[in-house]
Amino acid sequence: MQKQRMVVVRKPTSRLKRFLSRLTYGVIIMLIVGAAFLIVQELFHPFDIVLDEAEVTLARLDRTLNQNLISGVSLGTLMVILALVVVSIISKGVHTRQYMVSFWRGILSSGIFMISDAFYRYIRRMGLVYYSAALALFIALMLILVEIISRSGSVQDERETRTELLASIVSGLVFALLVQGGEALIHYLSRFLGA
Repeated sequence: MQKQRMVVVRKPTSRLKRFLSRLTYGVIIMLIVGAAFLIVQELFHPFDIVLDEAEVTLARLDRTLNQNLISGVSLGTLMVILALVVVSIISKGVHTRQYMVSFWRGILSSGIFMISDAFYRYIRRMGLVYYSAALALFIALMLILVEIISRSGSVQDERETRTELLASIVSGLVFALLVQGGEALIHYLSRFLGA
């Protein structure tokens, strides 16, 4: 009688598991190095001169970056946004064309949120009749704009463009609704807790 050998089949590790494992190891190594640096600095103070120089340089940089350039937008904010855009584009796991399309659709969604929020607050003061009429006009203008943009491209991309534009617009409007609902909830809670 022949002995049968048992073959153990190992499941391949998922990419998410590998990523989380590497991330965990990286964080642990950074914590160990940081703790060692902190202990050495607290006991022997070898980095005092370097830390003082860094403090002065960072304070100067902070003053420069916090200067308002345009309507309260600081140079630091612009640098962070520019860095995120560049890093996203040059990452090897990112499709540049798809990224740029999604980027502009996100800007559209944010713009729709800002316009609809300002529009809602302005028209709401005029009364419900004006608000209802203006809301119907706003929806009609959005649908016309979507059709113009969708039909200006190729026939093959028309349906996809229309879908993505409508999703961006609706997500912007839903976000505006969530912000207004959150503001109303905070207002009612503060009145309830204050009373």
